[in-house]
Amino acid sequence: MKRRMFTGLLMSLAWVGPLAAQAADVRLTAPEIEALLTGNTIVGTWAGTPYRQYYAADGTTLYVPQDGRADEGRWRTNPETDEYESWWRSTGWTPYALVRTEAGDHAWINGDRLEPFRVLPGRQVE
Repeated sequence: MKRRMFTGLLMSLAWVGPLAAQAADVRLTAPEIEALLTGNTIVGTWAGTPYRQYYAADGTTLYVPQDGRADEGRWRTNPETDEYESWWRSTGWTPYALVRTEAGDHAWINGDRLEPFRVLPGRQVE
């Protein structure tokens, strides 16, 4: 009897663990993404490379990787999917989800990993 209860508890924990981890990060909606990014600069890392990126209200964006060449692209949100979408000459339009982490920071969802960033007010790129 005790063994069945213990096994049942372990099986329950196996389901609750992943759900609790997912609940820690809250996905942003399209209006929240717009309010967060419009007219601001973010500082973060993408695949291990530090960068800064500015988001203008007219839908243009300037991406400046550390020790790299700046690139200008476009950005928008999709209210149907609550995703951020970016356009670059090399890739075209690509969607990404954004989350507010349990720590109160923000991150992009890039495949199976989070790419953290912080928001700076205004344009803070050269």
